[in-house]
Amino acid sequence: MDHKDKIDIHDIKDSLEKEVLLYLDRKGKCIYGEIIKNLKLPTTKGQETIYSLLNKGLVRHQERSTLIELNVEIGE
Repeated sequence: MDHKDKIDIHDIKDSLEKEVLLYLDRKGKCIYGEIIKNLKLPTTKGQETIYSLLNKGLVRHQERSTLIELNVEIGE
């Protein structure tokens, strides 16, 4: 079992990043486009937000797939 770091959702300042993290926490693994569509994000802004979360290590691609999943545990 993978040990994931725990983050406090209140420490995330960017509202879109917070929204994506909470969405993944509720839904689990999702494809890139599903996140953007279901959160009604503009495509470019959604892509930038997910890319930022990937770079920060807060989300990851699931085993060489297009699925995005949390790479941390969400706490409050």
